[in-house]
Amino acid sequence: MIKTISLICILIFNLTLFAQLEKPPTDPLFTSAYDKYQQKFYKESYEDYTLYLRKVPTDKVALYNRGLCSYGLTDYKTAIRDFKESIDLGRRTAESLYMLGLSKYCIKDYKEAIVDFNSCLDLKPTYHPALAYKGASYNNLGDYTEGLKFLNTSYVIDQNYEPTFFNRAISKYYLKDYKGSFEDCENALTLIDNIETHFWKGLNLIYLKKYKDALYEYDLVIAKDNKHSRAYYNRGLAYYDMGEYPKAISDNSKCIEIDPYYTVAYYNRALSYFYMQNYSKAETDFNSCIVMGLADYQSYCYRGANYYLQKKDELALADLNKAIELNKNYETSYYYRAFLKYANQDDKGCIEDCNKSLAIEKKHDVYYTRGIAKYGLQDYNGAIEDFNESLKIKKDYFLAILERGITYYTMEKDELAMTDLNTAINLNDKSGRAYHYRGKLKKLKNDLPGSCDDLKIAQKLGYTWATAEILKNGCK
Repeated sequence: MIKTISLICILIFNLTLFAQLEKPPTDPLFTSAYDKYQQKFYKESYEDYTLYLRKVPTDKVALYNRGLCSYGLTDYKTAIRDFKESIDLGRRTAESLYMLGLSKYCIKDYKEAIVDFNSCLDLKPTYHPALAYKGASYNNLGDYTEGLKFLNTSYVIDQNYEPTFFNRAISKYYLKDYKGSFEDCENALTLIDNIETHFWKGLNLIYLKKYKDALYEYDLVIAKDNKHSRAYYNRGLAYYDMGEYPKAISDNSKCIEIDPYYTVAYYNRALSYFYMQNYSKAETDFNSCIVMGLADYQSYCYRGANYYLQKKDELALADLNKAIELNKNYETSYYYRAFLKYANQDDKGCIEDCNKSLAIEKKHDVYYTRGIAKYGLQDYNGAIEDFNESLKIKKDYFLAILERGITYYTMEKDELAMTDLNTAINLNDKSGRAYHYRGKLKKLKNDLPGSCDDLKIAQKLGYTWATAEILKNGCK
């Protein structure tokens, strides 16, 4: 559960419905303690209650009040002691049981907190703060469905209690109701402008793919707390999803600077380096996150892919095998292992891994990869089928159009080949391979000037195979 408990508990304190306690008019210490508490001088109030309790150690009201002072000082264990003693002496009220549960909540003893909230609700079933934090306790125990149930009941009783909206937003987020969670964050913010609510609102916006709006929320959080490591991390997620990898790297680096043990920040920074083709730095970060404990299938998969792109084939294969061992249903691991096999001229092995990947999820690039492997095995009809499937998913996928055109050229289906090669060049006029094959095709159609023009462009773009064709054609 991602939450700063101390900040949340301080906020709860400001929202708590405390009983109106009577103060004995004849005792100056009790009166002084009571007045100081009302002015939020919790330390001074605690000291006066302590002096008073030396004279009257069984005063259950003074014990309860001193517990409130300890709570205000964020000394939750001491608060628990006083609340329990007050209850044992007979002050078994809904408020006392709620504060006992709330103090346990703040020290993350969620199971025991639920016990006390239940006792509170036995006395007062409509006590909505207890319902709200019973729901929050279930959230923190990972039972979001149960948490949502009690938070919904709290909402029915009181629709203006900020903790209900805040904690219900968390339930809905983990239940993948991002729209509902976002709406609860909005409602919470109309009641209290809390940076943690902005944090969760931003996270929902990322999942709703409203990245610029998410950036706005995290900018607000960071402006109020420039040491909020999770806000930097999540803003980095938004930048990553927008393809702004340098900014994602910057935010993940800031997160790591604040919290060097924030393991997933190393992983996400590694991914940004990976897609920027800075494979050396990506490798360093993947190594760090695995050493620090994030040795899951995704880490091994992408480190393996990173090794492959650095031509460290043995290391790549070991990592991709490990990723598959950890999760046999992660299609990306099979995909990168298929690429590795293709690079090592194992077309059959490539096709086998593409088949496994496609059995999990149909993706355009996997169909394309299987298509080029089939081409290598001279299964041209099979290759065309795969390129067609790829283009059904992504109609303007340049690589599939290009390789389908080359396959048609190989099959001597010249008109189809020319159509695809023209389309490929319209999509990407920097492809030497596309110009090379169109040049070869133009020669077959007796368009020697056109052929030479295309071959020269291919050569200029660095496609070295075009040089031999230029010489063969006698191009000037």
